[in-house]
Amino acid sequence: MDLLTFNCPICNGYETNKLDSLRIHCQKKHHLSTRKLYALLFLPEGKEPTCACGCAEPTKFLTLQKGFSEYVLGHAARVNNNWGHNLKAREKSLKKRRDEGLWSRDPWNRGKTKENDSKFAVIAEKAYGSKEFRQKRSEIMAHQWSSGILTIVTGSAHSQWKGGTSALQPLVRSHLHREWTYPKLKASGFKCAKCRSTKDLEVHHDEERFASILYKAICELGEPNESFEKKHLIAEWVTSYHIEKNVSGVVLCEGCHNGEHGSLSL
Repeated sequence: MDLLTFNCPICNGYETNKLDSLRIHCQKKHHLSTRKLYALLFLPEGKEPTCACGCAEPTKFLTLQKGFSEYVLGHAARVNNNWGHNLKAREKSLKKRRDEGLWSRDPWNRGKTKENDSKFAVIAEKAYGSKEFRQKRSEIMAHQWSSGILTIVTGSAHSQWKGGTSALQPLVRSHLHREWTYPKLKASGFKCAKCRSTKDLEVHHDEERFASILYKAICELGEPNESFEKKHLIAEWVTSYHIEKNVSGVVLCEGCHNGEHGSLSL
């Protein structure tokens, strides 16, 4: 410091040539922190500085002799390397990489799929499409279900419980899927019976309509109204009916299914 003597910024009645002595005086007499003392002695209007990168965050106070750090930890790189803040420097850096063939404006994998790129085909086969992968995943899932690690959670125990507001038909179909819908899909080889499509498959009730079966369940058990328990009982009744009566169903894609009964979702 160039100053040889220091006056107390609070009372002006204490003078010393040692900063440490002034610090002790201010702490004992005025309960003034070292951080605040430095600001009052050496900074304009006693204001503590903010990070020099322009983020406006306060910087770390070091000591009474050193003062405040210039940057918040890590923020010096924002200015010193110009990356992301100096547009000219950034464009220059990008241009150099492109000229050297190290960087392209287009992602390396744009437009590439397992159908048109052999590298992607190998990756997809190894990661997801191999018989070994499917077999291993099947075994893991079977173990988790049989050991009780995975369980079916319904009603208020479910994380997405909304107080029993689920619509009746979707709830019934979700119960029906494992016992009746999925076996039909599997038996068909996951292909539409008409156009052989493998996308957007559904099971069409070709003899006894779903709506008719649902109506029988409501007649048997009564209207569910807003009772989730009653909706659950109706879903179980419809599922049992499909299994016991061996209800007929044909696998169709969405387009072919709509052709069977227009806009009806049966």
